[in-house]
Amino acid sequence: MLKKISIVMLVVLMVTTLMAQSKKKPVKAVRIPHPSRMVSPAPISAERNRRLAARMSSASSMVLVKNSRHLLPMERLDTVHIAVICEGLSNASWLKEALERYAKIDFVSVDPKDKPEVVRAKLRPGWQANVVVLAIADERTNPLTSRAPGRPNDFPASTATLWAERLADGFGRDARKILMAYGPPAFLDQWGNAADFAAVLFAPQPNYDTIDLSAQLLFGGVGCSGKLGFDLQKFSKGEGITLQPMDRLSYVLPEEVGIDSSEVVQRVDSIILASIRNKIFPGCQVLLAQKGKVFYSVSFGNHTYENGIPVRKDDLYDLASVTKVLAPVPALMMLSDQGKFQVDRKMSDYWPDWRISNKSSVLIADLLSHQARLRPGVTLWPMTMERSGAYKPELFSGESRPGYSLRVSSHLWLTDSYPDSVYKAIRDSPLLKTKKYAYSDLGFVLFPKLIENLTGEKFEDFLDHHLYDGLGAGSLMFRPYLKVHPEKLIPTEDDKSFRQELLQGYVHDETAALMGGISGNAGLFGNANDVAKVMQLFLQNGEYGHHRYMGAETVRNWTSSHFKKVVNRRGYGFDKPGSQTKKRGEKSIYPSPLVSEQSFGHSGFTGTFVWADPANGLLFVFLSNRVYPTRNNHKINTLGIRSLLLESLYHLAGR
Repeated sequence: MLKKISIVMLVVLMVTTLMAQSKKKPVKAVRIPHPSRMVSPAPISAERNRRLAARMSSASSMVLVKNSRHLLPMERLDTVHIAVICEGLSNASWLKEALERYAKIDFVSVDPKDKPEVVRAKLRPGWQANVVVLAIADERTNPLTSRAPGRPNDFPASTATLWAERLADGFGRDARKILMAYGPPAFLDQWGNAADFAAVLFAPQPNYDTIDLSAQLLFGGVGCSGKLGFDLQKFSKGEGITLQPMDRLSYVLPEEVGIDSSEVVQRVDSIILASIRNKIFPGCQVLLAQKGKVFYSVSFGNHTYENGIPVRKDDLYDLASVTKVLAPVPALMMLSDQGKFQVDRKMSDYWPDWRISNKSSVLIADLLSHQARLRPGVTLWPMTMERSGAYKPELFSGESRPGYSLRVSSHLWLTDSYPDSVYKAIRDSPLLKTKKYAYSDLGFVLFPKLIENLTGEKFEDFLDHHLYDGLGAGSLMFRPYLKVHPEKLIPTEDDKSFRQELLQGYVHDETAALMGGISGNAGLFGNANDVAKVMQLFLQNGEYGHHRYMGAETVRNWTSSHFKKVVNRRGYGFDKPGSQTKKRGEKSIYPSPLVSEQSFGHSGFTGTFVWADPANGLLFVFLSNRVYPTRNNHKINTLGIRSLLLESLYHLAGR
């Protein structure tokens, strides 16, 4: 009888479901513009050529009249603490944004009418700056039409002396001081010979281009060869120091690399905006560069579909598996160069716990290339839960207390000993029967502890001191909730399974969460600009900002495929181009048939992707939170959005 009732109920349920489905509105096809179907790039328009000429004119108008002890460009960013003070610059935000592309700065804007006590309060002694930049402008009239060279300026003559005293009082005599003077020639005459400034840069007009380019010049993004075209009381016609650019990223108009800006909008913006309309992701950051020149760096959309908070360039995304090539991999590459680590050794040589396990003979090269027979898709977090779905009380606490300092969400702390349980679970996990490519995070979870054992430094500290600080990549960090305001942290998933909250600043990956947010498989956060610096370091064979971080041969070795004969396209940690079979059986080249064999990169589960191509110097960075509000949104993969955007870069560059 019960069986008959069950069958009847099942039939009713099926009929009800079919009727409900028949009433649903037909699903609209998602239409995303395809780069190959767009019109071929046209020559740069006359309008854009005029814009380019205006920028080149601004570049040639800048004159470096003083550069004591070769202070500029600043090389060792890991040793400088920069304070920037603006006075009289109406668009001070332009300067702030341009400088922050290169380094962390303390920034304050001062009004010429501010009373002395107000100025003193703004010059915070707590900054501890050893480099002070004073950007001062006289914008009251057009300097090109109303001021003749050498004519006395009505700007108060005591201002230069006053600022020299202020800077000395606020930062001490030892702080190196840089003057950026924007104004008429007489303005330079008044300021330019101040003995207190180690470097003096002059530009006649504080328009967007001169502000942007002068900021880049401080860090070597651009060079300078301008000469004074007139005699002044303290300077002579023809004076000007030539400065060569450094091997840091520079920021240019698309036209400076031979691309019309309208073409970028047609090819890139159209794909992004269509993706946001179709709720493939709520927002994103996109950066495109060629041979070290960033010609496109734009943020789109909002943090979520509902909150209306626009994505900014300095917002931080959860980078997911892109962490692998930005954190443990470069760390191991540097240790390899130092002779502390060898990629062809067994993992048990560095991880003694594996010597008495089924993994005693596993090679590090195989771990890095995902062919060490470790099982893919292993989830460890269910071990921390009761069958009822409740948290195991011996493992979790609702507050931080002794023994429970590993924070996995805003309301949940894990016992400090749990990483050892993760290591043990990985050690004791069964191996696949055959050695073949199988993407697994498990090996990468171990690398931070391995790196700590080899260096005696905490994993985070090693990365900061030996990589990120020198690159000026201050946004790259683990556990950003400790350091960054929540408004700058892009949410990922509304986690209904494990942490029961919207994740914002807490790592999305559950295994990384069990490690306290610091792991080698995931956990790093950052913005597109700082991600690009690490990728550009690889493109430049281990050198950036006149500093070598790793050997050129090491970079070539780690970014190469070593196991193609066994159908494994991977490098050591890096993804590489290769053939893949889609769900419907058709073959394709990942990530695009346009990339070269030398190219490399990685994708991330949250909707991130990086790719670099040494053959043509192309660099692509894409950061999104496609897992908001749920990871079940797979449209970014099924529609191949990241590959379409990558192909747009190749079409723009003329491949």
